[in-house]
Amino acid sequence: MPFSGNCSPFDSSTLNALSDVGSVYGLFKTDLPFRPDHYTCLFVGQTNELRKRMLEHYSNPPIIGITHFFAEAIATEEQRKQREKELICEFNPTGNNTSAAGHNDPREVRSVFNSY
Repeated sequence: MPFSGNCSPFDSSTLNALSDVGSVYGLFKTDLPFRPDHYTCLFVGQTNELRKRMLEHYSNPPIIGITHFFAEAIATEEQRKQREKELICEFNPTGNNTSAAGHNDPREVRSVFNSY
């Protein structure tokens, strides 16, 4: 099951407005210029402090090309780890792949929102 949260731009003003809540998140890139309402998942993670973790990623990205993110608030670490595992299996994000580069198949997600 894809992310249930809204798509947000990966920029400092948006990230600074986040709450520090336990969450599972996905870092995505827009498939421009041909499919502006489609996103490719680059990385999936979980944290107990969303704002802090996203600002860390903004300062030191785990992978290049991030333009947007999705996040789901999940209270317990056990539930976050399970959801993170499900999303990694679903999207097979490049940033989570520990094998050699180029041997993965990033999946896409279609947003119900217009591109920015």
